[in-house]
Amino acid sequence: MDWTTQVSVHESALPEQTRKRLLAALKNRKLDASLLYSGLRQTSRWISLHRSVAPILSKSDYARVYHDAFAQIAGTKYGDPLHVIGLGCGDGSKDTECLRLCREAGKTVIYTPCDISMEMALTAHRRATQELPGLQSNPLMCDLTECSTLPGILKSFDPAGLERVLLFLGTLHNGNPLEIFKALLPSLRSTDSLVLSANLARAEYYEAHLECILKQYDNEPTRHWLFGALSELGIYPHQGELGISIQPSLENPKVKQIEARFTAGQVIRSEVLGEPFVLDEGESLSVFGSRRFTPADIHGYLSKSKLKCASEYLTAEEGVWICRRA
Repeated sequence: MDWTTQVSVHESALPEQTRKRLLAALKNRKLDASLLYSGLRQTSRWISLHRSVAPILSKSDYARVYHDAFAQIAGTKYGDPLHVIGLGCGDGSKDTECLRLCREAGKTVIYTPCDISMEMALTAHRRATQELPGLQSNPLMCDLTECSTLPGILKSFDPAGLERVLLFLGTLHNGNPLEIFKALLPSLRSTDSLVLSANLARAEYYEAHLECILKQYDNEPTRHWLFGALSELGIYPHQGELGISIQPSLENPKVKQIEARFTAGQVIRSEVLGEPFVLDEGESLSVFGSRRFTPADIHGYLSKSKLKCASEYLTAEEGVWICRRA
């Protein structure tokens, strides 16, 4: 079957901007997160990892909190049509569930899957349009933290000024929440809703709970995915050790994160995007970080960002919040 689509690409995702961002991160001994998800190989590895270890696929309470939140969105009176925007859309599985429930409630919806990875944006677009025939979908590729024109881009997709539901699912814990909300707020108008989710840990035994959660990350499928990104830098398993441990987050030491850090066992020399790259023996590179919040942490970040929570749906390890501007 022949299949074509148009993708809007913001300048923040163009090759030269991506190159600058990747090289700047390496100077700070960090792996830019886009390397974990970009390219056919890494996208396939991430989807495979997600399918094998994601709790939402194996624990009914995880699926329930998303379903209940999406059902609330579907039952809320919005203007018609409704513009659903998947920010950091991943493979689009959660977005598509929200779209499906909205349609079943009699709403006309249009969809914008947005991601820094072209492959992810297209995967989400394809999934949604296949499962929901006739759906209008406008895939967008951009770096959310560097896309100051995002409000204008979204307006061009809904020129009638449609009400919006912004979905930001499964991504908040991978960065500084205050910086993320600062980037998202310009696209959230007073009549719009923001649905966000994040990984949680129980406040009453936070440290012990983190030790249990660590096992979800310290496994072979995760290491395979992480080394896929490291191989783009010319770094391979025999050249050092990839440690996965619990560490304080930089922006708030009370909030801990599961961090993957590669430590070189030898001098590693390679060329990355035309620039020499050297990692000395004993030197380390931060590869991945996933914070674990408590519900109180989330409410604190929302308050500081002038957002108010209308509803929340919680399990011990996952939370979904429906928010508006305060």
